[in-house]
Amino acid sequence: MNLLPEQYVERSRNKARGNRVAVAIIITLCTVAAVATHSRLSMNSAVEKFVIAQSRANSAIELEVDATSMELKKANLEAFVDRYNKEKVVFAMGDIVATISNMLPASMTLEDFDLDVVQTEEGSAISGRIAGFATSDEIIASLVTGLQTQEPFSSVRMDYSKSRTVHNMRAREFRISFLIDLDNNWDVSRLVVVGGGE
Repeated sequence: MNLLPEQYVERSRNKARGNRVAVAIIITLCTVAAVATHSRLSMNSAVEKFVIAQSRANSAIELEVDATSMELKKANLEAFVDRYNKEKVVFAMGDIVATISNMLPASMTLEDFDLDVVQTEEGSAISGRIAGFATSDEIIASLVTGLQTQEPFSSVRMDYSKSRTVHNMRAREFRISFLIDLDNNWDVSRLVVVGGGE
């Protein structure tokens, strides 16, 4: 038997309902917060996995590009070696350089040295050119004369000689051309003189 007035009973019921609603709201908010946190963590984990996967994919692509580049370089090198092994024109480049170096006067400086394999009426030959500067035309002429009498050089000629200033001093710029017959056997000097010594 409830002796409380009806208004107090109704107030108690309203208060109980309010408490239940508040608890329900709190539980709902906690659930929403938990779901949101879980979603955020899952998204962060997915993003991290995606970044790692993308990094691995980029590394794989780089490795594949490097491997392709290495294969291309290997193929080019093999092709070069194959051409070199099949090449019939082989000459002692170092010996030719040594011969010319031995004949250079101390007052002469070379700036350019070119050798090209060419075909002449007599057969295969090397077309050579040396260029630089010297203190006088007489020095250049002496080198031309020396080359004309030295194996394996032939058709030696001075293409030009002109004035030039080097370190505020007058000099003669020149270029000399020559041929080397590859169909004939020849011996060249292997002695190189540098700074007065051998």
